[in-house]
Amino acid sequence: MTLEDVFEAWRVNNAVNLRLLSFCSEASFELKPGKGKTVRSNWVHIVGVRRMHLEESFRKEAAAIPKLDWKTATKEEIEEALEVSHDLTHLLFEKLDTKPTRWTAAKYFGYAVAHEAHHRSQIEIALRMGGAELSDDDMYSLWNWPKL
Repeated sequence: MTLEDVFEAWRVNNAVNLRLLSFCSEASFELKPGKGKTVRSNWVHIVGVRRMHLEESFRKEAAAIPKLDWKTATKEEIEEALEVSHDLTHLLFEKLDTKPTRWTAAKYFGYAVAHEAHHRSQIEIALRMGGAELSDDDMYSLWNWPKL
């Protein structure tokens, strides 16, 4: 796996995030699966974890990622934060590829994608349980990676 492969797979992961976010209405942001996080707080958490990892090596650059409020963040704020943090994460992959720490670029990539997929699943479950289930076409579109 080359660094370019990591960048492309990270781009697709972010495109899946943005597509799922586009299917979430503002009204659905307060839905949650039982005692879990709300749809909104899952999105805010994803951004917050990206920011936390970037701050370890790129504090100045990470400051460009908006700090979102888990109770009030809007869809537009979340989208912007996902885009900014996506772009900045390339810096982290590059650093880990040349100077590994407890992470290598591939190891961190695997962690980050697994983490975000977990929270996308929580969002999908919250939408289903809250009566805002995605259509089959919308669900399948999340897996049509060549078109993302």
